Amino acid sequence: MPRTDENGRQLKALLDYLLDGDLEAKEIYDSLGTSSSTYYRRIKEQDYPNAEELRRVADRFDLSYPDLQIRFGLMSRQEVWSYIESAPVTVATINETVNKTATRRPTKLSELSPRQDAPPL
Repeated sequence: MPRTDENGRQLKALLDYLLDGDLEAKEIYDSLGTSSSTYYRRIKEQDYPNAEELRRVADRFDLSYPDLQIRFGLMSRQEVWSYIESAPVTVATINETVNKTATRRPTKLSELSPRQDAPPL
C-alpha cells in the first residue's frame, strides 16, 4: 500500500484536490520523468511517493515541496521549522540609487497627443 496523506488520500487524489480538477495520470508520470509502466508499478509500492518524487511533482505543478513532505509524513512541521530557524538569513542591500521621476498622465482627452514612433492610421 503506498503512502497516503493525513486524510488517507494517495498522491493523485491529493493533486486532484489541490489543483481543483481531475489530473490525468500522464501529467503525473511526465512530471516524475518515468514511463507509464514504471508509474503504474510505482504507485503500488510502499515507498511511493518518496521525497524525490514529491520534489518533482511540486516543481511541475508549482506546489510547496515542504508542504507535500509534511502531508505524506516524510517530515514533521517541527522539523521544517527547525530547519528554517537554523538557516542563516542574509540581507542584501542596493548600493546604487534609482531616480524615479514622476510622470504625469494626461487626464483629459484634449491633453492627449499621438506617439511620435507610432505608424500613421
